[in-house]
Amino acid sequence: MLTSKVFILTGEWFDSNGKNIIRLYGITPAHGTVKIIIDNVNPLFFIPRNTVFNLPGISHKRKQLELKSFDEEQLDALYFSTQSDLKRAANIIESSGIKTFEADIDPVKRYLMERFINLSMEVTGKYQREDRLVIFRNPKVSPIDFSPTIKTASIDIETGTKSDSLYSIAVHLTGEEEIKKVFIVGKPETDVPGYITFYKNEKDLLRNFLIWFEEVDPDVIIGWHVIGFDLLFLEKKCLTLTIPFNIGREGSKPAIRKRQNGSYYIFIQGRVVIDGPVALRASFYSFENFKLETVAQSLLGEGKTISSNENKVEEIERMFVDDKIKLAEYNLKDAELVTAIFEKTGLLKMYIKRGEISGLMLDNLGMMTAAFDHFYLPHLHRAGYIASNVKDIKTAGHAAGGYVFEPVPGIYNDVVVLDFKSLYPSIIKTFKIDPLSRMKKEIDPIKTPSGHQFSSKHHFLPGFITHLLDLRSEAKTKNDKYLSQAIKILMNSFYGVMGSYGCRFYHPDLPSAITGTGQFLLIGSRKFLSEQGYQTIYGDTDSLFVKLKDGENINPDLFGGKIAETLNRYWGNRLAEEYKVESSLEIEYEKYYRKFVLTSARSGGETGAKKRYAGLLKVGSKEVLEFVGMEFVRSDWTKLAKEFQEELYSRILKEEEYI
Repeated sequence: MLTSKVFILTGEWFDSNGKNIIRLYGITPAHGTVKIIIDNVNPLFFIPRNTVFNLPGISHKRKQLELKSFDEEQLDALYFSTQSDLKRAANIIESSGIKTFEADIDPVKRYLMERFINLSMEVTGKYQREDRLVIFRNPKVSPIDFSPTIKTASIDIETGTKSDSLYSIAVHLTGEEEIKKVFIVGKPETDVPGYITFYKNEKDLLRNFLIWFEEVDPDVIIGWHVIGFDLLFLEKKCLTLTIPFNIGREGSKPAIRKRQNGSYYIFIQGRVVIDGPVALRASFYSFENFKLETVAQSLLGEGKTISSNENKVEEIERMFVDDKIKLAEYNLKDAELVTAIFEKTGLLKMYIKRGEISGLMLDNLGMMTAAFDHFYLPHLHRAGYIASNVKDIKTAGHAAGGYVFEPVPGIYNDVVVLDFKSLYPSIIKTFKIDPLSRMKKEIDPIKTPSGHQFSSKHHFLPGFITHLLDLRSEAKTKNDKYLSQAIKILMNSFYGVMGSYGCRFYHPDLPSAITGTGQFLLIGSRKFLSEQGYQTIYGDTDSLFVKLKDGENINPDLFGGKIAETLNRYWGNRLAEEYKVESSLEIEYEKYYRKFVLTSARSGGETGAKKRYAGLLKVGSKEVLEFVGMEFVRSDWTKLAKEFQEELYSRILKEEEYI
């Protein structure tokens, strides 16, 4: 028997020998890589109790459970030996006009969510060792908090553009130890750095690279367009040279597919692949463009060994012929830059925190509807209810977006910005907006300002938000910016998920209640502030731009904070009196502009442009010119145009000569 902490890297299911098998790969603090095989859990879905049907040739078991649909219909569970049997049965039953429930849930996701496992777990059971693996079969598992040490390989390749030849592969390995390695085609040379190894041809290079890669056994592969270029190229080259591209654990091959939007997805057994540009965009980074040189210069202050002014393609071809050591240095530098970018931004740490907080695998962090299922379904089941299949939701109109005040163009003095902190999650928490509370809305009802009704007693999401807010507060106290950001991303996804046709809990009342209440709060805040003698010159979804009164600019931080406190008291009292709820809203003073510009709309006239402004922002004892939504922040404007706009606005706002 062995007990070990495990952080899950990948999970998959397959049918074999009449069983559905779940296979998980993970890493441990003391036992290396583990493989966990689960073959004693039967796939299942649910059907109405009063239904009769025939499933010829499909082995199954029907069981009565104390579970109901959202329509209060009693349900039975149908258990199957394999997932393929489940799918066949669901098709037969649905084609006869009988509705199925939760027949579309992935077996791996169901296994983990029902055990409340968010990637980290404690595993106890009998085990065996095979090569580098510790293998468990049907162990006892339980959720824990465990952040692992990850072995990361940054990969970059260099190729011939005309010949489509593979010139070299560079790997920068980090984690428990640092290893630098370049595999390059060419005759051996003297006085070569120890990290360079020459091979007589592409086939020899690839074979040795794959052997070495299996030996160093990384957990995560990173790179720059690493899926759609590097790994895809290597896969095709291996196919051409009849070499198995066994880059996964246990000698497995990857599965690469191109999505409809043109991006690439890869599944590698036991390893996670994270592409730099994709990860940066998902973490809300913005650059002039996402070329490696641009991002590296912006974040690190250094770049490639070939200047951006040189003809990179011709220089690579020249180096391969005349200076292979320089080519190897260039290749390795690119791999090292990617490692440094991931370190500087904490991208991998962010990915791990997002996985731990959402329960999603690291290669599927963008699937926010799956994250909602992961949290919500187990709680729903324990409350005695089963959800619909996604395809069976009844679609309706989308909810209105966040409210934006009509801006009045002009130059303003002394503007403070007030922010509704986590507005939509706070609305959900205050008014108990939740799929179950909507269904149970007649029990101890709460009415929202938008006129929608929810139960004050039957809900899960408001409590989960309370837990997340507490965690985020703790993360900020500990200066854990990655956990704080991961929580923010998850919380802010709830509104969008419940308004999405891809969510099994979709109902138009859910997003409409949230945005409608948000509009009510923004408009009500402007009216209240007007009664206090303040002019709100602009507002956008969760922010208010308020002009200070004469004389308050002597201490804008003090007076901005007082306005926020006054608004918090106002809404706390009003919501308690009118809606009988305890306000979870928190309005905070965010920043102060000494000078602020709202621009005219492109159509001209007296109408202001929404989501476009500039101002002299106070940062400590300095003033910084800040642009939002304007040409200065657009990537399609030239450097000269941006510099001109910045200089022009700077002179106008500082009241300097500009003509």
